Amino acid sequence: MDLLRRCEGLYSAVVADALDAVGRRHQTLAPGFLPLGAGTRLAGRAATLRVEAVDELPDVPYTVQFAAVDALEPDDVMVVAAPAAVGSAFWGELISTRAIAAGCRGAVVDGFARDVEAIRRHGFPLWARGTHPADSAGRLEAVEAGGTIRCGGVTVSPGDIVLADADGVVVVPQALAEEIVERAEEKVCAEDRVRAALRAGAGVQETYDEHGVM
Repeated sequence: MDLLRRCEGLYSAVVADALDAVGRRHQTLAPGFLPLGAGTRLAGRAATLRVEAVDELPDVPYTVQFAAVDALEPDDVMVVAAPAAVGSAFWGELISTRAIAAGCRGAVVDGFARDVEAIRRHGFPLWARGTHPADSAGRLEAVEAGGTIRCGGVTVSPGDIVLADADGVVVVPQALAEEIVERAEEKVCAEDRVRAALRAGAGVQETYDEHGVM
């Protein structure tokens, strides 16, 4: 089965546990990323964009941002590293509309978004720090697409797997993807056994001693 399809059956907590098990304990984005768009789960491959604060309108705004969105491919997740302290929205409805047409699975924005009601109507998954009505022009400008970035305190490279749900966002380095997905699937099966034991009346300690999972 395709790796991304397998990821759709997982959730951020179990993937984070699998990453912990191989010593990658800093792969979860900082708290505060909220599911503002449609749906409650997102899994795809990172397409990265780095954004910087500006204090004046460039001669030609949006150039790098528009090129990055136009370059999106099916199964991509746009991951945006933007200064969260800047009071303006970097992501909105019209950009989402183009991303949907490209087959993009969703976006994770280390910053703010706007037009969220319309984004939800369009069915686009979006995780961001919150909402803000102000446009990014003259406040934020994309400066690099397709490079390694820091988003929510986590290093993200193009092609890494991004999984987001109600608990938050986790990033799986591409080189570890197969191993981490296998480990996460095994833990899901173990949790199913633990859940059955607990429902049958087993104690927490005895169940943990037997299965090593909680």
